[in-house]
Amino acid sequence: MAVAQVLLLAAVLLRCSSAVPACPQSCTCQSPDLLNCSSSGLTFVPQHIPDSVTELDLSDNLLDSVTISRRQDQLRNVWLGNNRITRLSLCLERSLGGRYVTGRRLHHSSGPWQKRRCVPWARTLQLLSVERNQLEQLPEGLQSCESLQVLQLSFNRISTLRPQDFSNLQQLKELNLKHNLLTSLHPQTFVGLSQLQVLDLSFNMLTSLHPSMYLSLHNIGAHVKLAGNKWKCDCSMRSLRRWMGYDSSRGLHAWNVVCASPSILSGRDLLHLEEDDLNCFTTENRPESHQSVKVFSGSEILLSCSAQGNSQQAKNISHILHITLHALLYHSECMLMVSVP
Repeated sequence: MAVAQVLLLAAVLLRCSSAVPACPQSCTCQSPDLLNCSSSGLTFVPQHIPDSVTELDLSDNLLDSVTISRRQDQLRNVWLGNNRITRLSLCLERSLGGRYVTGRRLHHSSGPWQKRRCVPWARTLQLLSVERNQLEQLPEGLQSCESLQVLQLSFNRISTLRPQDFSNLQQLKELNLKHNLLTSLHPQTFVGLSQLQVLDLSFNMLTSLHPSMYLSLHNIGAHVKLAGNKWKCDCSMRSLRRWMGYDSSRGLHAWNVVCASPSILSGRDLLHLEEDDLNCFTTENRPESHQSVKVFSGSEILLSCSAQGNSQQAKNISHILHITLHALLYHSECMLMVSVP
């Protein structure tokens, strides 16, 4: 009887140990805290991640999606760089009313119908790196990771950020979005990120920046990187130029905004330009070199002249002409753009 009990116990232990391996296949458990599955040719995420793991490295694989079937309450740092991920969800469960979906299984609850919400598979996540993938939007459920401190999303295809995307990430210190496809930013996008220290927006497709964004980020002392964008240095940048100039005069660090257009200003730092250089009426964005206007005799017209060239040439040529023609009882006013050859 004693021998049979020993054999039964051994069989149970063997079955349990084989059902939940201490270290998943193709991975190395260098310590109880670190599960290293990088450069292993994986096409899916190992499902039996030990509960003790705080760091998970899945970089340099062949993943096109990430599915984790149960909560990892100890997980702090996750690396997913250099994969093929097109869409990433940080949600373990999605609740639709009283029904809870986990994987492919459907559970019913007696609670009232609720709004869709995300139950994250790593609620205490502090670092998430998804660099060099094919993401076209931010990870789903990002707002549920309220402990997140570092978010690395460079070298993806993200083109849009919404004002509420980062609203719950009060602990975020570093946000890396360089080499994406961002064309514009809402003024409220980064409001409330009081802990933010580094924001990298370099090498996107940005053409302008709202002054309120400059003020909110500058007031918290964030280091903002903007190199390699498509800044259009026209009259819409005057307010930003004033604030940058004000900070520079006080000895404070101002952002590095280098113009990409118009061509006459290409390569020049916005802070080094005069306000008169930031003009929305240039011959470059008007196809005709000459325009004509029909006026009545005796009317009054207002002509605004502008020319390409260096700053001094523009100042010499750009001026307002008041021309009064005679012999009429009629009065009108208009704006005419003329270019001087």
